[in-house]
Amino acid sequence: MTDINPLAERLRPRNLDEFIGQRHILAPDSPFMAQFLGGRLTSTIFWGPPGTGKTTLARLLCRHHGLTMHELSAVNATLSDVRKIIDSRTPLLNPQAVLFLDEIHRFNKAQQDALLPAVETGDVILLGATTENPAFSIIPALRSRVRLVEFHAFSVEDLIAGLSRAVTFLSKERRCETDAADVLEPLAILSGGDFRRALGLLDELWAATAPADGKKTLAREVLDRILPSFVVRYDRASDEHYNHASAFQKSLRGSDPQAALYWLAKMLDGGEDPRFILRRLMVTASEDVGLADPQALVQAETALRAFEHLGMPEGRLVIAQAVLYVATAPKSNAVIEALGDASGRIAKGESYPVPLHLSDAHYASAADLGRGIDYVYPHKSGSARITYLPDKLADAVFYRPKSPAERERMLKLQTFLTSHHRLPPQAPAHVETVRAWLTEHRPEWIRTEDLAAELVLTREEVYAALRELELQGFVALTPGAKVEYPQPF
Repeated sequence: MTDINPLAERLRPRNLDEFIGQRHILAPDSPFMAQFLGGRLTSTIFWGPPGTGKTTLARLLCRHHGLTMHELSAVNATLSDVRKIIDSRTPLLNPQAVLFLDEIHRFNKAQQDALLPAVETGDVILLGATTENPAFSIIPALRSRVRLVEFHAFSVEDLIAGLSRAVTFLSKERRCETDAADVLEPLAILSGGDFRRALGLLDELWAATAPADGKKTLAREVLDRILPSFVVRYDRASDEHYNHASAFQKSLRGSDPQAALYWLAKMLDGGEDPRFILRRLMVTASEDVGLADPQALVQAETALRAFEHLGMPEGRLVIAQAVLYVATAPKSNAVIEALGDASGRIAKGESYPVPLHLSDAHYASAADLGRGIDYVYPHKSGSARITYLPDKLADAVFYRPKSPAERERMLKLQTFLTSHHRLPPQAPAHVETVRAWLTEHRPEWIRTEDLAAELVLTREEVYAALRELELQGFVALTPGAKVEYPQPF
C-alpha cells in the first residue's frame, strides 16, 4: 500500500493488538470476545459514530475465522449485488457467504426485508455498519436476527495514543524525524472522537509543515490555519438529533441554565432548525414550568415570533434569552399530571355524558328537552355556584397545585368564589394533608416552618390547617410549639 492511500487506510490495524479504544467490546470477558474467540461467527450490526473502527473490526473478525468478506455499501448497492454474493457460495468450500454492508441504514424497508431469508437460514452472515441507532433505522424483524454491538466515540486519551502511533509511522515512512508534542491533544479534541478525522487532520498538518534540518515540528499555529474552527458532529436527521434534544429539554427541566445553553449552542452550531428548538422550549415551558410561572410559555412563544422576524444570526439571542428564562423559572409539572389524571379516568371507562344544565341551549326547542334549564350565569354577583363535572365525578380532583405561585393562585380563586357567590366559609386548605402527617408521625413538638418545608406548603397554610384541627379537637397547641392529642387515634 502506497502513500497515495489515505493515512487512515495505511494505518488500519492488522490485529486486535493494534486496535485502539472500544474496551467495552474487546475486554477479555465481553460477550463479543467470547464470540470472536469461540469459533462461531454470527450476523452482527456494528453501530456508532463515524471513524470508530466498525469496518476494521469486521475485517479482523473475518480474518480470524479465515473467511472472505464481501464488502458493499448500501449507498449504491442493489439487491442484485446482494444476491450475487449469496449465490457465490459453494456447498463444500464456502457454505456461508459473509456480506459486509456499510451504511446499512441506507437500505429501505423492502431492501432490508429481502435480507431476512438468507440471514434466517444462515446462508449469509450479515455484518452491517451504521452511524444510525438501529432502533430507528433497522426494521424490527432484522434487528431480532442479528447481534447489535454499539461503538463509542474515542476518548481524547485513546486518540492521542493512536495519533502518537501515526506520527511514528509517518516518520518511518517519510524518513523524517518528527516532533508533534504540541499538536497531539488539539488534534484529538478537534476530531470529536473520530479517529479517521484525526488522521486526516494529521496528514494535512504533516503536508503543510516544511522540514528544517531534516526534522518536522508540527505546530498549533499551522493547525489553526488548516482548521480554524471545530466542526460539530451533529446530524439533525440522525440519532444525535434526538440525543441532543433530550439533553437540552432535561437540562431545562432540571433548572440548569449552563447546561441548557451548552446544548442549545451545540444544536445551533450543528445546523439544527431553530424552530424545532423553540418548539421543544414551548413544550418544556408548559410541561415543566406551567402555572408556576405562566410567563415562561409567553417568553418561549414570543421568542419564536421574534426569530421569524430576525432570522439568523441575531435570532440566536432571542432564543438564548427565552432558554435562560425557562431554565431559571420555578418548576411544576402539575399541568401534565392534571391532564394525565383526567385522561386516565376516561381511559378506565369514566366517560360520562354532558349534564343537561351544561348542554347547548341556543336553539328554540332546547328547553323542551331539558337542556340548559338549571344553568346559572356565573358573572352575576351572588349567583349560585353550580357543578361543572358529571355527577359521578363531582368530588374528582385532577389539578393539584405544587408550587407556591400555583397554590397562591388557587387561594385567590377560592377567595373570589366565596365572596362572589356568597358561599359559606370553607375549612382551610390542606387540613387533611396536615392531619394525615400528624397521625403518622405524632410529634410532641412542632414548628410551622419545619412542617411547611416537609409538606411543601407555606407557613401560613400550615398554621391555618393546625388552627382548624385545634378547633375540631384533633390537637391542642400549647405555647412553645408543643402538640397534645386529646383524641386517641
